[in-house]
Amino acid sequence: MTDLSGLVDLAESIARYEAWMREQLADGIVEDGLVAKHRTMREEDPFLFLRATCWRWAEAAPFLCPELMEAPHAPSVGDAHAGNFGLWRDASGRLVWGVNDFDEAARLPWPLDLVRLCASLALAIPGWKTSDIAELALDGYRAGIAEPRAMVLERGHRRLRDAFAADDAYRQDFWEEREEARPTGDVPPALRAALLAALPEPGLPVSISPRQAGAGSLGRPRFVAYCSDYRGGPIAVEVKAQLPSCWASGHEPGLSEMVAHGRFRSPDPLFHYAGGFSVRRLSPNSRKLEFGEIRSALADRLVRAMAGDLATIHAGDAAAHDSIRDALSGRKKHGWLARAAERVAIWTADEHRRYRRQPLAAAASLA
Repeated sequence: MTDLSGLVDLAESIARYEAWMREQLADGIVEDGLVAKHRTMREEDPFLFLRATCWRWAEAAPFLCPELMEAPHAPSVGDAHAGNFGLWRDASGRLVWGVNDFDEAARLPWPLDLVRLCASLALAIPGWKTSDIAELALDGYRAGIAEPRAMVLERGHRRLRDAFAADDAYRQDFWEEREEARPTGDVPPALRAALLAALPEPGLPVSISPRQAGAGSLGRPRFVAYCSDYRGGPIAVEVKAQLPSCWASGHEPGLSEMVAHGRFRSPDPLFHYAGGFSVRRLSPNSRKLEFGEIRSALADRLVRAMAGDLATIHAGDAAAHDSIRDALSGRKKHGWLARAAERVAIWTADEHRRYRRQPLAAAASLA
């Protein structure tokens, strides 16, 4: 039976984390973003609650998965879940798929990313057996450790490319949303400078607007610079304030940048973490995918691919790669992963239920 007696209460955890955010961001914190975050956490879907509460996973993992905490450490996503994958163009213009958010990167026991990914899938697709998810994930992870490589959607992976690549309707909607975004002049100088530096040429006529997206990063300043006509078409770049990883024990300055551009990845050359913020291009095919977009017929293939990409990230450190291969040789079956993921999914769903029973104003940030 899991002993959670040493884990801080959820309400206190929220208050502590948001106090820490305010300390880090000072006047830059986006209060209406925090309001939106709490609304997201209160929605019926516990998967959204999981997405919004990575810091809580960092607090709880040692209590929920004590048997995994001594596993070899590897550079990890930290915030692995089924909605943390997306598309981008690499330096050769190829379409690539994989994890595209490393805000919470840390050096962690390698199984933790896998556990949270499987728990998120169990919450996102009710009725799917956690044991089946774990078996698929471990198959994909083993393959990724054996042959780590980026998932380039050019010659292979046709079904994934067909499912993910933006069609004409999506492209039109994407650029219309940018065109209709309301500009603001209230942009912190450092973030404005980062946006302008990321543009392909200086002096372009751009409008800069605030943006709210995702769940975990709500409350952080986030802006998009949009140019409606650059050499015949629109372009957009985004900047987002960066905080230290919520995994305090595994936080390492510069790790987010290192992991995003790891030795087995084919990264977007415009995606960088530096100076307290991240910068990336936005386009219909440079974006995060919503999990609801995924066709059910692709679910098995997708779980293997997700876990395989986590393996590619972990393998970026040569010493960790060797240690994980040795560790996997002693874990022939997937039962350990299924048990841990089921434990985390049940705990998350229970925390979500308890949070929804609290008055919204009980959150420290909204008191």
